Amino acid sequence: MSLRNKVAVVTGSSRGIGRAIAQAFAREGAAVLLNAAHAVEEVRAATLAITASGGKALAVQADVGRPEEARALIGRAVEAFGRVDILVNNAGIVDRSGLWEIDEDKWARMMAVHVTGPFFAAQAAGEIMVRQGAGVIINIASMRGIEPGTGPLHYNVSKAAVLMLTKCLARDLAPHVRVNAIAPGYTDTAFHAERTIAEREQITARIPLRRFGQPGDVARAAVFLASDEAAYITGHTLVLSGGVVMR
Repeated sequence: MSLRNKVAVVTGSSRGIGRAIAQAFAREGAAVLLNAAHAVEEVRAATLAITASGGKALAVQADVGRPEEARALIGRAVEAFGRVDILVNNAGIVDRSGLWEIDEDKWARMMAVHVTGPFFAAQAAGEIMVRQGAGVIINIASMRGIEPGTGPLHYNVSKAAVLMLTKCLARDLAPHVRVNAIAPGYTDTAFHAERTIAEREQITARIPLRRFGQPGDVARAAVFLASDEAAYITGHTLVLSGGVVMR
């Protein structure tokens, strides 16, 4: 169990990628704090599933788009488990507004959840990790932070900012804390739930590996980056797009 005796915080872990990461961390021996802003019952169910399997988990409701709640989430992990070894900034929102539909509130909310919250959570966790002498931060970005495709402008810009945030945190928290990002491509989550069968087939045809990614694909990558197997990797973005983005 590669994460035995570690404590992890996974934001936005009521479903999809976040839930898969939390479950994978628990299977690898980590105590996990799961989080949701609104899907309280779902995150509690995910937590119960982990504890029923013999793992350690805690569900905490918090809106990480609010800096004070993002910081408090880290404090709750320390209160419950005594330390924080891993932070996964996964919480995200969906808004497909076009250029002329994006107003100040939509722009601010997108940046708050994807950039501001992760920064303040990382700042709080990073301070603890530096004192501990070790830690890992993983930011969940998107391939749309690398190339725009058809993604909404404010979403793409926020995810591009996550990539630079990752590099700057990796620089400033070295050598004690490793900071990396995962940039998923088309992944079977609620983000794509509204697509028709025809739309999914068109997308699949554009993916070299000819399938949508699964939350478990991202979870396995997160386990690797959080483990000592990735001890010499920092400031890196791991692109999981099935070949849509090739760098």
